[in-house]
Amino acid sequence: MALLDHPATFNTPLASLTRATSAISRARTFDDVVATIRASARSLVGCEGITVVRREGDFCHYVEEDAIGPMWKGEKFPASACISGWSMINRQTVVVPDVRQDDRIPLELYAGTFVRAVAMVPILQEEPVGAIGAYWSQPYEPTRWEVETLEALAEAAATAIENIGFAAGVKLETTAASASSDLPSVDHRADIEAIAGIAAVPTMLDVALRMTKMGFAAIARVTETRWITCSSLDHVGFGLKPGDELPIESTLCNEIRDHRQPIVFDDATVDDRYSDHHTPRIYGLRSYISMPIIRADGSFWGTLCAIDPNPAKVDNPQVIGTFKLFAELIAHHLDAADRLRATEASLDRERELSELREQFIAVLGHDLRNPLAAVDAGTNRLLKEGWTDRSPLVLNLMKASISRMTGLVDNIMDLARARLGGGISLDLKEDDLVQTLEIVADEIRSAHPGRAIHLELDFPQPAVIDRPRIAQLFSNLVSNAVTHGLEDHPVRITGRNGPDGLEVSVHNAGTAIPKDDIEKLFMPFKRGAASRGGQGLGLGLYIALEIAKAHGGTIDVSSDDIGTCFTFWMPPAS
Repeated sequence: MALLDHPATFNTPLASLTRATSAISRARTFDDVVATIRASARSLVGCEGITVVRREGDFCHYVEEDAIGPMWKGEKFPASACISGWSMINRQTVVVPDVRQDDRIPLELYAGTFVRAVAMVPILQEEPVGAIGAYWSQPYEPTRWEVETLEALAEAAATAIENIGFAAGVKLETTAASASSDLPSVDHRADIEAIAGIAAVPTMLDVALRMTKMGFAAIARVTETRWITCSSLDHVGFGLKPGDELPIESTLCNEIRDHRQPIVFDDATVDDRYSDHHTPRIYGLRSYISMPIIRADGSFWGTLCAIDPNPAKVDNPQVIGTFKLFAELIAHHLDAADRLRATEASLDRERELSELREQFIAVLGHDLRNPLAAVDAGTNRLLKEGWTDRSPLVLNLMKASISRMTGLVDNIMDLARARLGGGISLDLKEDDLVQTLEIVADEIRSAHPGRAIHLELDFPQPAVIDRPRIAQLFSNLVSNAVTHGLEDHPVRITGRNGPDGLEVSVHNAGTAIPKDDIEKLFMPFKRGAASRGGQGLGLGLYIALEIAKAHGGTIDVSSDDIGTCFTFWMPPAS
């Protein structure tokens, strides 16, 4: 029998568990703990799903999961309403072989999931700060090994958390990335800000609680998928602040969104409609009133609601009438704020157009004066002198002036299309971009015979472009580089076509463009401070950017003491 130079390595369940617990205990942040549990727990336990729960006051935040189907990642539930909360409150492991047979399970929240059995273990058993859950898709009694594996992972997590420095009762910190996931989306932050902008809201909530003797009132934004607190007044420690969310399926507001009628009851335990309803049971409430907030256009926005864990006298005309009035006032304020924003936007648009017209008249009048004067002078000379040896030179000068005026008018038409006509239209076709750029470079070389323009292009395949417009874009960029770059240094045009899109850069040597000037480069009628001669309307870069946008692309600028680079990018053809 041959001897092995090294002992064999066996990937036994115990070895895998040892490695996982060791990795968890060495974690340096709570996010590292969560990531390691997610990566290892499901395969170790042999379940169909794993979840990591963080305790946040009276709520359980389901921060991570790894499962055969979606469960509750990102959701928050009252600790008193979920099995993870039960495990942490009672400081013990809980096993539920069949979720349909256990009163601690809110079946309504499990209806859309694969979960039929669960085991939940608290993290830091003496003062739990979180929990680890395992889930099975069929009724199942986990083995002792499976439960002990889950407990070993929780113990390793507790060790890591203690090493990190978290103490019992202290809110667990997360990275900026995970914290940002708790924030409402941008559109709903606007809803929260809109409610915060209504000065009467705090008074409304205070009157609502004083009138009903209830402990919690809130204004909630309610959509098909989300229930978001926009403003609240909390005297009973319910724990919801602006930006906090509840699972939409767990709320009565989800039903109000459908039928748009208020829901009111004094005591859920004696109300035939709500004595066995999941919402009072999940949130431990007995009295409730919620009034829909309906916008002027008939759309449902959200609700004004109040709750309390004790019975209250709310199902009467005085309370219902007051809540209805408050809901109408909130809707009126939201509508008025929208109208004000629309009016301000319209005024800004009119102001912008007025300024544009004034700039157009002033700049066009100024820039047309010189070529018109040249044409007039040439005409007078020809009329006075007749045909002479100098007449061809005079005619060429007049033709150049007419070309300048034609260019000015074309730019003004492009400006009108971009600003007033919904953007520059394109005629897209497959075309040879290399040939297009070479023609542009040749045209500018002929106008500036002393300037060097170097091209380094790698476009083996045709590009889907509007050739005349792309030529106009790069003519503007290269002309800008020639005008502002150092005369004894070449203008370099480089380009490539990769999987991330098509990219062409125009670089010129010269001094850096001031940062304030870079921000204004693409504004119409704005000329650079270093512009030579001050010719043109200041529309070249603006029109170039509009052509880039029409192609679905962008133009970026970088500038330093070595030189300035304009880079055009457009996405790959679909």
